[in-house]
Amino acid sequence: MTKVKLVKFLGYLSREHLVYAPQRVSGELVFDRLDNARKVEITNELPLHSFKKFLVPAKESLFKYENGKIRPEIKCPALVLFGLTVLDLRAITMLDLVFAKDPYYQKRQAKTVIIGHNIMPAEKGQFFLDVFEEDILEHLKFDIFLTAQGKNFKVFAGSDLGIKFLEKFGEKDFEYIEYAGPIREEGPAPQMLKIKKAMEARPDHPLWEELGKICIECGKCTAICPTCFCFDIDDKPGLEDGAGKRERSWGCCFYTDFSEVAGMVTSRSANLQSEMKPKFLSTTRDRIKFWYEHKFVRIPHEFSVPGCVGCGRCTKVCPVGIDIKKNLQRLLRGKVK
Repeated sequence: MTKVKLVKFLGYLSREHLVYAPQRVSGELVFDRLDNARKVEITNELPLHSFKKFLVPAKESLFKYENGKIRPEIKCPALVLFGLTVLDLRAITMLDLVFAKDPYYQKRQAKTVIIGHNIMPAEKGQFFLDVFEEDILEHLKFDIFLTAQGKNFKVFAGSDLGIKFLEKFGEKDFEYIEYAGPIREEGPAPQMLKIKKAMEARPDHPLWEELGKICIECGKCTAICPTCFCFDIDDKPGLEDGAGKRERSWGCCFYTDFSEVAGMVTSRSANLQSEMKPKFLSTTRDRIKFWYEHKFVRIPHEFSVPGCVGCGRCTKVCPVGIDIKKNLQRLLRGKVK
């Protein structure tokens, strides 16, 4: 497929879908609504924000209720997410496992056309990034995938939906890649297993105390991360007729209310007793360690895939310069500075 034909293909998709693609906005490369296919940037620069908000919205209404009746709400327009890197496709593959039984996620996924490419991010610091090989595609979720070949693109279809759109557009020169599951034949990623083992072997590594002293618990890392999926559930009752709604919104394990549980903390001061609630994550050290453990211990244990795809977005937005790659390298070395 030539670049000229690709522009026409995006125009074709935009007739019935909202198309989001990497574009330059105020100097930053971000996923934005596409109003002109010529504005798309297919580059090795990783967009600052990922696809996450389209499949896992920051806030959504799950259902409304009134007079004992529940009316589910699943609002999801037909979307095209164009220009996802291998890293973000890996994140989608992980989220598909986490939300396998979630009807809201599954509905959005079914109405979203995912188009990826193999132009790798420019930064060399991606921790789980392999040299691109075609067999990687067998273990990624996508509808259409483009690989650069000179000035043109080789086209792969990864789903019946991808085949349908390519054929309707008139593109005949493509190869079908059948999804073979998230784990490659040789087994779980060795790097993932090494990190998991290193973290389990050193639960009291001094790194956690050091990070606990500099982390300001702003939560930017969880918001920017394509694989953070923790959420809060809020019931918002109305004033009459037993009406109300239930909402789901992004949660953050760095916020103090994330780990609050029912009960009362015993305090020497009677004045403080009523204001204190027990938390299983009571310090900054505990919270940042919990975040790392979720990525590199619990997700690998539950799904046999990394909970981090190595995109480096968290490092880029961290106001105090916490570098996830350097921290993982230190854990693997097992040395104390």
